[in-house]
Amino acid sequence: MPRILFYISLMVLGYFLIKKLLKSLSLFGSDSPPERKPAAPPSQADMIRDPQCGRYFMKEQGIKGVVDGKVIHFCSEQCYDQYRERKIRE
Repeated sequence: MPRILFYISLMVLGYFLIKKLLKSLSLFGSDSPPERKPAAPPSQADMIRDPQCGRYFMKEQGIKGVVDGKVIHFCSEQCYDQYRERKIRE
């Protein structure tokens, strides 16, 4: 029984050594995934600037807020709250 396990382990080791050798010779293929084209960047029309922090973000991912009867988009709830507090103090 130990002799069979020894031979099996030698065969597995030999397989991986041969595979590595053939891969280095570029005959066996590569493990690297196929190259993907990067996604198209969002258009400039979709990007807007937060009036509170100045960060640019996608309009669809932002928070809508109504301040002084105008709809304004913010990058987060925190920026919206800070902007409202600032407008109240002014």
